[in-house]
Amino acid sequence: MPVPPDAPDHPDYRFTLANERTLLAWLRTGLALVAGGVAVATYAPDLGVRWGSAAVALSLVAIGLLTALAGYRRWRANEGAIEAGRPLPASRTVPAVAAAVAAVVVVVGVLVGVEVLQR
Repeated sequence: MPVPPDAPDHPDYRFTLANERTLLAWLRTGLALVAGGVAVATYAPDLGVRWGSAAVALSLVAIGLLTALAGYRRWRANEGAIEAGRPLPASRTVPAVAAAVAAVVVVVGVLVGVEVLQR
């Protein structure tokens, strides 16, 4: 792709700043998942089975950590593409995080159902 002679030698700052805002959104999402894990561990000590609360809490914390790391990785890839003038790379991060959170929600639903049936 030829570069016009009057083009600046740096990418448009708006794209870089938008990419940075997206990274911050990924970090907030990861932090919210970690906070959810801490809340489950603190306020739901017995979730259907003895190990249920710990499993859900650890899952949420792990998903939160992986979300933050994946957001950083995606930010780096997008930043490289912006600087090189290439299209943004495809990412499977959004479906992966959505699937992981959906799996935790299903497990929580089953554990709550078990707890309700035990009463």
